[in-house]
Amino acid sequence: GDEGCVHCPINSRTTSEGATNCVCRNGYYRADADPLDMPCTTIPSAPQAVISSVNETSLVLEWAPPRDA
Repeated sequence: GDEGCVHCPINSRTTSEGATNCVCRNGYYRADADPLDMPCTTIPSAPQAVISSVNETSLVLEWAPPRDA
């Protein structure tokens, strides 16, 4: 077409020059409902510094966000 080429979103690539969409790199994903120009994401790492506190009636968990969110 008359439209210029654009770069693929983060963590995606094309399979050939002039492709109409970009596929996610290995280990990265895009939901079926996500637009093709949305970056691909991966599963976050485990939470950091997990602390549990138990009493007679409840359990409370606290943690820091994953290193790779």
